[in-house]
Amino acid sequence: YELENIHEHDQDKLGVIRSKGKGVVCPRDGRLGAAYVDCLEGADNVGPSTFMLSYCWGYTIGDIVETLVDYCESQDLDMKRSYIWICC
Repeated sequence: YELENIHEHDQDKLGVIRSKGKGVVCPRDGRLGAAYVDCLEGADNVGPSTFMLSYCWGYTIGDIVETLVDYCESQDLDMKRSYIWICC
């Protein structure tokens, strides 16, 4: 996975993160285009943060996901109930 270009304004070129919220009304400003977190629903996808992850922009999303999976497995944590707040 690659991070998307946040300066891209062409709606056809949005990446995974921004495309998820492009048709959702933002609960904070009432405008079309919500944050990724505002598009998540259900206990398997969203909940109060149980961990905080700080990282640098040099890591790929794949590296971050792999590390989180490894951590959950090594700590015998349920990945569906381990909610990570990522500082970006």
